[in-house]
Amino acid sequence: MNKIYYHLLFWMFISLYVFDYIASFYNFKESILYSSFEVTILCAEFYINLFILLPFVLNKKGKTAYAAALITLLSLSFSAYYGTGLNITLYNDDLLRSIISFLLNHSLYLFISYIVWFFNKYFTEKQLRLQLENEKLQTEMMLLKSQISPHFLFNALNNIYTLTLIKSDNAPKMLATLADILRYFLYEGDQKQTLLASEIEIIHKYIQIQKYRQIEGMNNITFNVSDDNSVKQVPPLLFITLVENAFKHGDIIENKNGFVTIDLATSHNKIEFTIANSFQFKANNQGIGLRNLESQLKNLFENKYQLKIEDSNSIYKVSLSFYGNKDNI
Repeated sequence: MNKIYYHLLFWMFISLYVFDYIASFYNFKESILYSSFEVTILCAEFYINLFILLPFVLNKKGKTAYAAALITLLSLSFSAYYGTGLNITLYNDDLLRSIISFLLNHSLYLFISYIVWFFNKYFTEKQLRLQLENEKLQTEMMLLKSQISPHFLFNALNNIYTLTLIKSDNAPKMLATLADILRYFLYEGDQKQTLLASEIEIIHKYIQIQKYRQIEGMNNITFNVSDDNSVKQVPPLLFITLVENAFKHGDIIENKNGFVTIDLATSHNKIEFTIANSFQFKANNQGIGLRNLESQLKNLFENKYQLKIEDSNSIYKVSLSFYGNKDNI
């Protein structure tokens, strides 16, 4: 609608401009007639070039075909002037000079139509590129998240299998809790934002799964939450990756003095998540979980986040901070 409005304003201005020029030489009635004819021809050339010659001839058949089509269009237009005698009335009684004046005048409007077409094409292609980049980003995010769920599921099922071998009463409890976590992955994992409270609950459930395993350092698991209620939403499945890595690569499973300490704090719409775990040996790599997390953070926040990793004195510590969404879903 805005484009139509601008086009109407443009042609209203041109009509007044042409009428004002012609009115200097002819009476009011003749000026209306001649200016209407002139603007009609200019308008026809403008839109034929804009909607037919540029997109279908220049784009698809090349410059030579476009030049030939343009010459044909101008020839037909001048024939209309010549046939009505208006080339003499509006331009010059000398045929050559009237042709030159006609070409100079009408070429200007053809050039304006080219500028309009060029910028329309530029912005359309730019919008398409942005759309494709956004779709690519969403695809990458879904791929990264799809790698988290099987990774977590593989580890959890191994743990349940171990409990069933020893006929532990915790096996069915662990399975039920795992079902809750997988349900969360399924229904919240593909969302752009989820409630921070839901993410906190999932961390509690994951910790509960670890405690069902009767790990050696189960009494040394702490999860501290300090929430000023300024953050309502966060991207899903960011924290659980760090929690899983702490248990997987730490020594809390076999070391009664091992520990995992988790701190989550929100303040003025900023969220700070810190997790530290003890270990007895260094893993050869960070695992796909942490690599995926780093890729997600870059896609989600670009450079507007902080991820700090400290590895010293048999303690592995990861600190993540970013700004959340203060609005409710």
